[in-house]
Amino acid sequence: MTSEQLSDLQRIYKNFEIIQYDKTVANVNDILKFNADVYAVVLPLNLISELLNSTSSDVIQPVSGRVETGEKILNKVSSQLESEYVYKHVYWQKIIECKITTERL
Repeated sequence: MTSEQLSDLQRIYKNFEIIQYDKTVANVNDILKFNADVYAVVLPLNLISELLNSTSSDVIQPVSGRVETGEKILNKVSSQLESEYVYKHVYWQKIIECKITTERL
């Protein structure tokens, strides 16, 4: 979690405890075992949908925006100088509903 994301969580929730799960989530039960009031997640849509259907807790996710740094970098493919961009935290959003149907190809 970036310092910007953490600072924004403090703005929203004031006092809280973070339980960080730093492994790949293969099954939502991996994180549901923490019985959190809020799940702040970066997950594929299918797992977000499953998480929403498995808990009454809030599920939130960070939203980032692409910001130009003002620096130039060399594109290794085209050998051209290009503007450098970084992703910066913009806000947190609460996921209200997520329905996804998939088919393996």
